[in-house]
Amino acid sequence: MAKPHKMLSQAMIREKIDNGHKVVRSWKEFHGILENMRDTAWIFRGVSSPDKYPIPSIGREAVFGHYKLAQEERLFQEFKNSAISLVSDPRFNDWHWLAFAQHIGVPTRLLDWTASPLVGAFFALEKDSKEDRVLYAVKYSQYIYEVDHQQMGPFENTKEGRFSAPFAFDRIRAQRGLFTIHPYPTKIFYPNGMKTILIPNNKVNDFRRRLFKYGIDHWHIYPDIQGLGQQLSWQFKNKVGLGRVFTSESKYS
Repeated sequence: MAKPHKMLSQAMIREKIDNGHKVVRSWKEFHGILENMRDTAWIFRGVSSPDKYPIPSIGREAVFGHYKLAQEERLFQEFKNSAISLVSDPRFNDWHWLAFAQHIGVPTRLLDWTASPLVGAFFALEKDSKEDRVLYAVKYSQYIYEVDHQQMGPFENTKEGRFSAPFAFDRIRAQRGLFTIHPYPTKIFYPNGMKTILIPNNKVNDFRRRLFKYGIDHWHIYPDIQGLGQQLSWQFKNKVGLGRVFTSESKYS
């Protein structure tokens, strides 16, 4: 199971996260940090603002109101009742259904992570905003253990831990995705060993272009027709990778 800082209040955890960011000023510096995290046991989570602490979506009371377990369970049941028509293999257990719900944006007690630091960076940089961006990293092999999802359901599980869903969904497979599960979803996830990397907003465009050069873009992250559309929209807006007609004067300008 995860090893939380049990003696810290939520306010203290926020303060420790806010004051603990490693600020990177260049891609070279960012790459240097990742070089020190080559151990494959690290997982990453990118967010679009420093105030987006690792709290599962179902527990974000500022968005969804006061959290109640009964309401979460009712939402999950409604999802299963409705989504059965959308899957080709209905032999999901509740862990699979929960991963599917998180995958398509239903509020759940899961948090998304990736084994790839570049994929994590993409999610931090994806949205247009004036905020700095943050990449969370934690060594799961040491601080986050696999939950026993063979013997109990997700609502019976009482310990924070990781859950690796089957790669039944193209996006989870492309994103090298996995999850952590949180039985107390209103609490900030802050296990021992967590690191945070802050990318200043004035570096966002440069970092996005570098990720594109490495093949980490919308179409890689979302390998479907919508991902292609998002990618071409980004390229057109930023005049990236579409040929000389976008980078020099032409008779059509």
